[in-house]
Amino acid sequence: MASVEAAPISVPIEICGYPVDRALSAEHPSDLAIGPGGRGVALKKMDPECLLNGTLHPTVRDRLNRIRELAHPGVANLFGVGREGNDAYLIWEFVDGIPFDAYAADVRRTPRELATLARELILAVDLLHVQGIVHGALIGNNVIIAPGGSVRLTHVSPLLYHDPAVDVECLLNLLDQMGGNREERAASFAHLLAEARQGHIGLRQLATGLAALPEPRDARADEEPEIPRSVHRRRALIGAVVVTILGAAVAWGVWYTVQGGRFGLPEGMRFPFHSQPDQ
Repeated sequence: MASVEAAPISVPIEICGYPVDRALSAEHPSDLAIGPGGRGVALKKMDPECLLNGTLHPTVRDRLNRIRELAHPGVANLFGVGREGNDAYLIWEFVDGIPFDAYAADVRRTPRELATLARELILAVDLLHVQGIVHGALIGNNVIIAPGGSVRLTHVSPLLYHDPAVDVECLLNLLDQMGGNREERAASFAHLLAEARQGHIGLRQLATGLAALPEPRDARADEEPEIPRSVHRRRALIGAVVVTILGAAVAWGVWYTVQGGRFGLPEGMRFPFHSQPDQ
């Protein structure tokens, strides 16, 4: 459901009555179409296993009805099911943004940004489980990072998944990939993922642990910046001038004191310890 650059379809076609704009994914076929009011909708062809004698399997229909009724800000809305010939399509809200894979692989992401993203994703999946739904298709393309940074889950599988462990395993696999080309990013919370894989902590404990991670130090911040030679020369010159002025001031003060504090000063400005005793 992410915004994927692809060439528009040369010959306008319609699926389930929606004009198709372009393909969204070749690996997991889905299309971006234009819905009512010009809003985008994502059309996802359903697996033949979801059909029974040309109609939706009753248990699949019940699952899709529950998905449509979800009150979950982190899951794209399912608008309904459409038919096109012998095929059935899920009609989803189109979520524009960056797929999880592309976002996490960006080397500009800091460990803190990735930890925050991981926590948002974990909480979205956990809330889905609280409402009795197992996503069943947690892959990179089905997790979208919206422009504001929020996480949206898309394409909840219509197949009948009941065990939350299915999602947990896929979720941990996604988080394992977040290191990209910078090992220190993954290492910053690798120990938490290991604890979750071993069953020592659940999703909420994992999210809490990520929120409590300290901000990693940037080794480059400890490096002294290289100072240009011209700056060194300028600093040396300024230092020499300051030392010369201070030395002259000290020498004058010593000489002035030796002269009894009278040189060049009016009578009333002499130092008290050099004043004449009262007659």
